[in-house]
Amino acid sequence: MLAVAQELRRADPDGEVLIVGRRGGVAERLVTSAGFALETLRVSGLDMRSATSVARFAAQLPAAIAAAARIIRSFRADVVVGGAGYVSVPVVLAARRLRIPVVLLEQNALPGRATRLLARRSRLVASAFEQTAALLPGVRVVHTGNPIRTEVLAVPVRPLDGHCDHVLVMGGSQGARRINRAVAGCVRSLLQRYPLLHITHQTGSLDDAEMQTARAALPDALRARWRAFPFIDDVGAAISAADAVLMRAGGSSLAECSAMGRPMILVPYPHAGDHQRFNARPYADAGAARVIPDAECSPQRVADELMALIDDPTTWRRMAAASSTLGRRDAAARVVDLLGALAGAPARIPA
Repeated sequence: MLAVAQELRRADPDGEVLIVGRRGGVAERLVTSAGFALETLRVSGLDMRSATSVARFAAQLPAAIAAAARIIRSFRADVVVGGAGYVSVPVVLAARRLRIPVVLLEQNALPGRATRLLARRSRLVASAFEQTAALLPGVRVVHTGNPIRTEVLAVPVRPLDGHCDHVLVMGGSQGARRINRAVAGCVRSLLQRYPLLHITHQTGSLDDAEMQTARAALPDALRARWRAFPFIDDVGAAISAADAVLMRAGGSSLAECSAMGRPMILVPYPHAGDHQRFNARPYADAGAARVIPDAECSPQRVADELMALIDDPTTWRRMAAASSTLGRRDAAARVVDLLGALAGAPARIPA
């Protein structure tokens, strides 16, 4: 969503963008720091497995719809953009009552529950994956690609050298324990086997102490080649500096890595409807990624997959080329074009 807001600002500096988020959510920490106006709604996160969570969300929804309608009227919006999260539900429903066109963004191949619920109430769904259209019958779906933040696209893409010598490990801002522990279990042998190998590791905050303890146990010469951080602020620079990326299969991360033509080893998150497995499939089918099922993400399996890339430069370069073909650096611009066609640019857009 932030990437679309940034592109709207770039395309029409005189236009106005308002972002609506959940009170206490990530938006309050990220959106305002990017310089965008933010309104928040009092609506809880929704866990469909919990009857209590569903009941709480249902009880909060009427008030949230009313609050969203007040925000939209006050802002005098021309079009509303709904993301995949449940905070978009009251905003989209309010926009429909006010007869304001709605566009949904779906960053995963398998549409989430919010998208499935709201798709027929929207003019169209802008999808990150071509495969999404078949899963939303009767809905206008436009394959735009997954919008990428301006600061990531601004990073120069470093041409790959002759060998895979630098691996980036990412598990998201919270980390991925399965990946973290697999890397910690094989990092010593990998660094010993390949004297030129460097590993940059975003551990997430939850596992940072454990990873730092593992790192401290290495000899100085090896420790210097395994850099571990709870969070990497400049993810674009980290991807550009890497020769391959080991990570989960979130839609945004896939878009960023393919935009820079980086080969990937993917360990799809096995929960939340197993949606990341569907995200990973097109990249694996195209030859841009190799996939490790979460249950098989052991130190030995991770070491085997990384060694396969390091020992076979031809395959590694072929994967990089395949990744580049899937990258959609103009995805945000494609979405903005759709919004302009619906609203009539310049537009006032709450996202």
